Amino acid sequence: MRRTFLLLAALLCAVHLAPSVVAHADTPAETAAKEIADARERANRAADAYFSAESRIDTLTLEAEQLQIDVTDLQQQVDDLRQAVKQVAVNRFTRSGSSSIPVLSAFDSSEQQSQISALINVINDTSAEDFDNFDALNNDLAKATQRLADKTEEAKREKDNLAGLRDAATAEVQRLKDVEAERLQDEAVRQALAAEEAARARKAEADLRAAAAQAAPQPTAPPAPGATPGEADDIDSSAQTPDPAAPPVPVASTGGVGAGRTGGGGTGGGSADYGGVEWVCPTGSSPVSFGDTWGAPRSGGRKHEGVDMIGDRGTPILAVVDGFAKAKSNTLGGTTIWFSGADGNKYYYAHLDSYGALGDVTKGTVIGYMGDTGNAKASVVHLHFEIHPGGGPARNPYPTVRVHC
Repeated sequence: MRRTFLLLAALLCAVHLAPSVVAHADTPAETAAKEIADARERANRAADAYFSAESRIDTLTLEAEQLQIDVTDLQQQVDDLRQAVKQVAVNRFTRSGSSSIPVLSAFDSSEQQSQISALINVINDTSAEDFDNFDALNNDLAKATQRLADKTEEAKREKDNLAGLRDAATAEVQRLKDVEAERLQDEAVRQALAAEEAARARKAEADLRAAAAQAAPQPTAPPAPGATPGEADDIDSSAQTPDPAAPPVPVASTGGVGAGRTGGGGTGGGSADYGGVEWVCPTGSSPVSFGDTWGAPRSGGRKHEGVDMIGDRGTPILAVVDGFAKAKSNTLGGTTIWFSGADGNKYYYAHLDSYGALGDVTKGTVIGYMGDTGNAKASVVHLHFEIHPGGGPARNPYPTVRVHC
């Protein structure tokens, strides 16, 4: 009895002393904010899947073009050797020593016959090499032709699948539009969404930093005594020296109020945010989706140097900072704008449906409307957006758009 009493007392004491742990229950505004953030992520993943499929098709097309060149070259080599091989076959069929070559059989001395025999061996060996080369080239041609057929078939399958991915991407944007229209009327939801997006942006940035740290080369052991510098490790010293012409790379943003959605992600992302606190998303608050396709292969051997943002035709496109908007046009970009920002950066907007205000404008001014001009006719309605820090080469705009849109 005494033991039971002591046990109960100990349990009551433990309950009394243990800190109370109460799970935080989301408010309705927080729940709505998470639903919106989840919808944005789904839309971004769908956009990333679509543009990744486009990249695979471009890669397959480039590989098929190279294979076609290889097949054509091999076919020419086969044709060039065909006549020689025919003669090889005749020589092998009729060959019976020097007597089969009358012009070489009229020599009687042993020294002359020895020289002629050596010459015939050279002729026969050369002919045999032609025959072997012909066999090898035909074999290479057959393999290259099969690889070309395989690439062509794979590209066809990807193109057949592309329409479904495009429909999925545009459908997710529409669902996002519906979700935001319903819930963003509430100020509490807007504030909760800003906090939710900021938290997700910080997590995405931390993941990027962790991945970069994990991929960083490990320090190498010092060279052995007596070794010449560079002997232990083959290091390109030029890669260690910053390019003085390159614009400085800013420190990554840690997010903050209004920090944006985290897309599906891709290769070559980096974490540099080239926008400041006052930087405006090029699509404003309109529902859009985007993925990280920086460096993805494009037709003609090009690399993708922007971020593609899917939305409705006619979505207002904004000046990201104060600056000067100049109308341009070209075959790939269609209706475009080169924008010189007061922040010292240049920005490129492509595939616009039409222009808005041009010339000197302030941030947030509508300078165009989303469309599918240029080579986007074969794709989906979207904005192709580039950032050129300091007016120099394009840098990956995805991290900036991720933080500010």
